[in-house]
Amino acid sequence: MGLWSTLKNTVMAVAATMITLNNDEVCYDKWKIGCFSNKSPFTNTAGKLPESPSDIGVRFLLHTRHNKDIYELLTSDTVDITRSHYDGTKATKFIIHGYRDNGRESWVIRMKDALLQVEDVNVIIVDWRRGADKKDYNQAASNTRVVGALIANLITSLKVSASALYRDMHIIGHSLGAHIAGYAGHRVPGVVGRITGLDPAGLAFGGKSRKVRLDSSDAKFVDVIHTDGQPIITLGFGSTTLMGDVDFFPNGGKNQPGCKSAGKHLFKLITGEFKKFRKGIGCDHARARDLFIESITTSCSYQSVPCKNTEDFEMGRCACNGKCIRMGYHANIGNPSGTYYLTTAAQSPFCQV
Repeated sequence: MGLWSTLKNTVMAVAATMITLNNDEVCYDKWKIGCFSNKSPFTNTAGKLPESPSDIGVRFLLHTRHNKDIYELLTSDTVDITRSHYDGTKATKFIIHGYRDNGRESWVIRMKDALLQVEDVNVIIVDWRRGADKKDYNQAASNTRVVGALIANLITSLKVSASALYRDMHIIGHSLGAHIAGYAGHRVPGVVGRITGLDPAGLAFGGKSRKVRLDSSDAKFVDVIHTDGQPIITLGFGSTTLMGDVDFFPNGGKNQPGCKSAGKHLFKLITGEFKKFRKGIGCDHARARDLFIESITTSCSYQSVPCKNTEDFEMGRCACNGKCIRMGYHANIGNPSGTYYLTTAAQSPFCQV
């Protein structure tokens, strides 16, 4: 499907969320994930119910330092877990992609490689491409609930079969993947150690009930990086809704340096420069991924200052006073909380402090 059709369907989805639909539910007992209803507060996807796990086609791709480049398919089955390179004595990092993306995208591989470079960990890529690649955004958004439930089941199985610890689980999700991380954390019987939301999707989630989106109760520590908090009508795909123990707003959290304005993107679309439009439209939204990946290996601190809002930050009214923290991979040092701001560069290396 063309990008213009995707954009049109996305805008239509905004209107669709205003429509009142009949209550209904689907149950997936075969996969031991229970039932899903579209009753309040799960009205955020215009009445769409999640598809079945077989339709969504979730795959868990395990990478370790023993199989860095060739993944192993992992399931919740004890035999599969014990035969794999999964090591329950080591920390586990989940990477979850978003809408119309997949688990073998270059950014996913770069993040996996960076994680394995700095730590001897288990990296599990959650590939839900079939469930994410939908013309109807609301359907993909609804499917996140099932993906989260399946991840929660896997985490429980890893604890039972490999003696993994919930506190050693770190779930990293971009866009819709951030909300999947929230659903997973909410369903795990213990407390997951950490969730990192990379520009969580705003459409169908921003400003909604904490029950239907990522929030600070979903893990022991939740950190969120906001980079594309513009309204969808101006081609913004993220959200400024506070969702974590710590919410970071690099460059104000809406427009990132080096990314062109929405108006210029629309001009390219109107004049037929579709390739340039496609390349540029997700720049702000994708920047959260780039910043986080760089933060894994860089010696630069991504120093962030506590601040109430963008205006105060831009006017120089906010100071560290011993309370500045690091954004990104090392953000959980010292159990921080609150909203933090920083300035980054237009291209890599992005970190300036």
